[in-house]
Parts: sequence; structure tokens; C-alpha cells
Amino acid sequence: MRLRLLPGSCRRCPGAKERDVPTDPTPMTDAQFVRRVLIVVAILAGAAALYLLSDILLLVFGAVLVAVILRAIARPIERNTTLGPKLSLAAASIGVAVLIFGVAYLFGSQISDQLATLMERLPAATASLTRSEPFQSVSEILKGSSVGNLLASAVSWGTTLAGGLASLFVVLIAGIYIAISPQTYRDGLLKLFPKGAKSHVADTLDDAGESLRLWLGAQLLAMVIVGAVTGIGLAIIGVPSALGLGLIAGLLEFIPIVGPVVAAIPALLIASTQSWDLVLWTLALFVLVQQIEGNIVMPLVSGRAVDLPPAVGLFAVIAIGILFGPLGLLLGYPLAVVMDAAVRRLYVRDTLGEKVATAAEKADGQA
Repeated sequence: MRLRLLPGSCRRCPGAKERDVPTDPTPMTDAQFVRRVLIVVAILAGAAALYLLSDILLLVFGAVLVAVILRAIARPIERNTTLGPKLSLAAASIGVAVLIFGVAYLFGSQISDQLATLMERLPAATASLTRSEPFQSVSEILKGSSVGNLLASAVSWGTTLAGGLASLFVVLIAGIYIAISPQTYRDGLLKLFPKGAKSHVADTLDDAGESLRLWLGAQLLAMVIVGAVTGIGLAIIGVPSALGLGLIAGLLEFIPIVGPVVAAIPALLIASTQSWDLVLWTLALFVLVQQIEGNIVMPLVSGRAVDLPPAVGLFAVIAIGILFGPLGLLLGYPLAVVMDAAVRRLYVRDTLGEKVATAAEKADGQA
């Protein structure tokens, strides 16, 4: 941009002022225009491809969660024994498999019988409730909002058992591969970024991994406690299929905030076939269990290492679930944990220069 004198003014004349006068921009060549158009098209095509492949990407994230769990179990084994990293990981994998098969062997037949009975009773309980209420069906209740449509699709998606088991098998195998050599995948991801950004991205990946490790450890323990307490409580107050309902409550505890609400629905439906007093007792039990989980269990096992505000977690789970369906609902909270770590490191600390503690620093008592 050049400086020009206004017409009738003189450099040496008193009061003469120089003003910025915009010059005509250099016209864009056809090649530059085509290049910019192609860049925009490539970005849009990439975004569309990511959205279409969202289920695959979510399965990849699920495999990362499996790898984080296995590495977290293998870490103390490696630290307290003479086993190397790979043998410790093998011992952790075998231990998890033995635990799962042991529980299945001891309680499998009882749980399967109660789940089968539960599946038989739920339609009748739903029909009985809808006959006594001004609704045609549960689907009519859920329709009319994004959240309702998400819950309805989650129920229908949950019936596709074969597809779910196949996805679970893929996630487990991929998670084991990632756990065996996590550095390989980490280095491969870092190669996609410019040299100046690699250190920031590497620190963010470390923060996200530590946040996931802390959250998963706390969440898995909470799942066991919630499932056991719910099952025992339902058996005490006389709700049928208490063990199966407790298992459902424990599994759905993996989805914080939303999961406990969904877990309460089948229990309330089954209780409604007995008496309305039992419905109130069941509702009170679920509220009590969540108060214990939120105010006692989680603060004790995780402290404030993963400091994600409840409202943020709730809306994150719903938003990711609406965008990516039931699988997004299932993995919405751990995804929110990762995004929280990225925002803290890349934006709040590195961009804004604000002092904010990461999950690793909170765990080490540096905050």
C-alpha cells in the first residue's frame, strides 16, 4: 500500500496531510482461483468423509479406551514385578479375561435367566403403563425432540445384538494391538502435524491419556459399586429380576448422568407391575444410589483430577449422541474428557496464557 498526496496538496505546504489511499489489488489469476476452490472443496470433502466414517472413528476411540484400561492395569504389575512391559500387559489381559469368565461362570446362568425374564416382562409392563396413561406407546412419549429421538434410536440399536458383539470384538482386538505398542500410533499421529506444533500436540496427547486413565479407573470402580448396590437394594425392596436390573444399572453407569436415568426406566416399569408403592421405593433407591456415587464414591476414587463440570458433561453427551447416534452417546463423556484436556492445554494455556492445571498435574498434587 503506497502513500499518495491528495489533489491540490503539496508536501511543503503547511497543513498538507498525507493519507492512505488504497491501491487497486492485483487481480487473481485463474490458477490461483482454481487452487483456492480446490482447497475449499477438499476441506468440505474431508469433513463429509469424517462424518460418514464417524462410526469407524468412534470404534477407534473405543479401542483407545481399551488400550488405556489395559495399560493402566499393566502399569502396577510392571512396577512391582520383574516382568517387562509386554509380559505385564499379557498378565493384565489374562487377568481381565479370567475375571470376566469367572463372573460369567459363577453368576452367568442366574443373570441370563433374570435377563430373559426381564425381556419378557418389559413389553407387558410397558403396555400396562401406557393403557393407564394417555399415551399410545413409549415411542410416542419419546418423539418430538432430539433427545427423545436419540433415546428411541438407542433402544432400537440395543436390539441389534449381533452387530454390537461384532463391534465389541473389533474394539477389543484393536485395543490390544494399540496397548502393545502405543508409541507407534502416537508417533504416527504426531507426524501429521507441522514441526512447530508437534510439542504442543504431544503434551496434549499426554494430558488426554492421563485424563482418560484417571476417569476410566474411577468409572469402572463406580460401575461395580453402583451395580452391586442397586441389585442388592432392588432385591431387598422386592423388585423382580433384581440381579439383572443391577447388571444393567452397572453397565449404564459408564455413561455418566444420562446412563443412570436410562437404567432406572426398566426397573420402574417392572416395579409398576407390582404396586405404585414399589415404584416410589425403586425411584428412591436409584436417587440414593446416585447420591452415594456422586458425593462419596467418585470424589474418593478420582478426587478432582478430572474436573469436568456436570452441566458441561451432560450437554456434551447429548450433543455427541445427537451428532453420532447411540455409539456417540456411549462414548460421549470420555470424548468430552479428551476435548476438555485439549482445550485446557492448547487454548487456555498455550494460546491465552492462563494458568490452568492439567490432569497429570492434579494427580501429582501440583495444582
